Amino acid sequence: MTFNIRLLDNLSYDDVEPLLDEYIEDAIDQFVASETGQAYVKNHPDGGGWIGTFIEMAYLYGEMTLPKMTKGDVQQVMEYILPRKLTLLDPSETDDAIPELVAFWTFLKQAYRLRSAGAIAKYLLSIQAKFRDWMFDPGRGGIAKNFMLQGIQAGYDMTTEEGMKAFQAEYNQNIRANPPARPPLQPLSPKYPMVAPPPEVQQMLDQLGVELPEVGEMVNPAELMGSILKAAKQALPNQTGTNSSPELDQEFAPPLQATMMGERVEDVPTLSEEASALLQAQTITETEPGSILQDFQTLLDLIGSKGIAISGKRHQISLKLLTEINQRLSKPTELDLKRPQQKSYPPIHGLYLLLRATGIVNVVAQGKQHQLVLNPTIHDAWQQFNPTERYCTLLEAWLVRGHAEMLGDDRSGAFTEGDRCIQTWANIAKKTKHTYSKYTDQDHLVYRPGLHNIALMEMFGLLKLTAGKPEAGKGFRLKSMEALPWGKALMALITQAYLTNNLSWASETDPAIPFNELQPFLQPYFPEWQKSLTLPSQPFRPGRYIFKVSLGEIWRRLAISGEATLSHLSGLILDSVDFDSDHLFMFNYTNEVGRKVEAMCPYSDGELFTSEVQIGSLPLAEGGEMEYIFDFGDWWKFEVKLETVEPEPEPEPEKGFAKKTKAKKRRPKSGKSLGEIIEVHGEAPPQYPDYDEEW
Repeated sequence: MTFNIRLLDNLSYDDVEPLLDEYIEDAIDQFVASETGQAYVKNHPDGGGWIGTFIEMAYLYGEMTLPKMTKGDVQQVMEYILPRKLTLLDPSETDDAIPELVAFWTFLKQAYRLRSAGAIAKYLLSIQAKFRDWMFDPGRGGIAKNFMLQGIQAGYDMTTEEGMKAFQAEYNQNIRANPPARPPLQPLSPKYPMVAPPPEVQQMLDQLGVELPEVGEMVNPAELMGSILKAAKQALPNQTGTNSSPELDQEFAPPLQATMMGERVEDVPTLSEEASALLQAQTITETEPGSILQDFQTLLDLIGSKGIAISGKRHQISLKLLTEINQRLSKPTELDLKRPQQKSYPPIHGLYLLLRATGIVNVVAQGKQHQLVLNPTIHDAWQQFNPTERYCTLLEAWLVRGHAEMLGDDRSGAFTEGDRCIQTWANIAKKTKHTYSKYTDQDHLVYRPGLHNIALMEMFGLLKLTAGKPEAGKGFRLKSMEALPWGKALMALITQAYLTNNLSWASETDPAIPFNELQPFLQPYFPEWQKSLTLPSQPFRPGRYIFKVSLGEIWRRLAISGEATLSHLSGLILDSVDFDSDHLFMFNYTNEVGRKVEAMCPYSDGELFTSEVQIGSLPLAEGGEMEYIFDFGDWWKFEVKLETVEPEPEPEPEKGFAKKTKAKKRRPKSGKSLGEIIEVHGEAPPQYPDYDEEW
């Protein structure tokens, strides 16, 4: 059978992928049968891997086909795509790459007279001394590859679980000893849809006179941030002007600039002798310096081995349990609400934040019901901790890892709970006592730092709160608040840690880091802090994943392999509604601790790409959901629910010269070849409706 080298040239991406494996095998067969190929195979009988990998990677990541490739295309593959996407464990694995590819392109020039083949072969020869370094250059790889390369360079056997764990321990130790500084923000050029800001940010912008674009309007983040900062700078010098609030200027604007722009604060305050003595003298128990350990354990005991019911959307504690939990706490909250929610009880809302931030609980689905259950691995470790280790772990979970997203706040922005608390603490500590004669006096605390953070400050022993009797139909009533000496000392130490770390923590990008980022700062005062909590990594789950994908009232049931990626699932979803795949897309889901994860399509800007996320690595339990957004202009939003995971047979290993590739795992093909549409309900809307007609 004659090999058609131009078979893929005029086909769409989805049409090519089912043909790609056979095309690669036929291309290698033609090469092996040629005079040039015979001469090469005589000296390299086990080759073929680099030819297959080259063709595959070139198409999957650049849609490049052999007849249309230029020297510039091949440069992109060799200098960017392969070093980023392919992980090798030994430099010797690159030895055959250039000779094999030179022989292959020499064959293509002779057999098919490809116009650029000669120039490509010359280019490949010119990089023979550089290619090995490129493949093992951490600067050219992604996060996972960099981790592997660092382990190899450190002398660890990264092919074994023991070697990877040993290197991870050293890696985490180095992170603690040398915390990374926040890198300067790079210019942002793409546009993204506008979302509603958090209430406290909206309040600040209103006082600055900044009018935001409409929700959904495409905006350039860099330009928007520039206009906000310009307005802030204009307002700051004129503290008596109509566009400025002294309280806003002192308490909010400078921290906002430092946090959002990543500017380093050079003047790190030192602790007073009095504060140091107070920290060293404190003994941590279940009830001192606050009730946090006692109240946290109360909630763990209530969850127990059976778990507790939570809502399906925001995963908040069931309304039926809130009254019982409240009465069990050391200081119950008095309300006069007919249907109080979790956030109506600030202490419970704060304790829930700690449950999610520590990972000590998991959200699981049982049919249409959801439950909060203990994570046995983390809970077992927690039970081995002494009171100091528990207190410090919860402190770090709150101020370093806590985020409003864990509380179901979709408009939380970039601020962590630690950012909010530190921004507010300076104002709290200025006065001996704050009094609130009416409800409106405490309104600003609802937004910054949040009443749940005020409650946590009390439970950690930082504040003394005096609550009043709520008015009819009203919630929590605060009468007075004062900062305690312990709170002033500890928050001075925490602020020092924040500034020393340039307002950034390594766990923001790597949640697998143990809970000990505050340890270098706190351990000199609390030597009992020895053990640290570590979140277990999400294991890959092979299988056949069944998703229910809904768009309004219509829905589809899809099946796809765990080996596939979110890019493949995107293609399958679009096939199910007959949409053309001609726009950007992304998936949104939450990780194990409730933080939002955004996976962008490979040809857009982002930190995580859909082509890098396998279905089997998603942190979704059965019943878990994520969002699929397609076309950032029309904003088609699909709800994607994982219904079940079925077993999937293991593929048989490939053999022979023409089957072998350098990649340890072949990249999965498209969702079309690894998945199927198994059920259709409702007629899909037109992708480009006629807006003159009612749809």
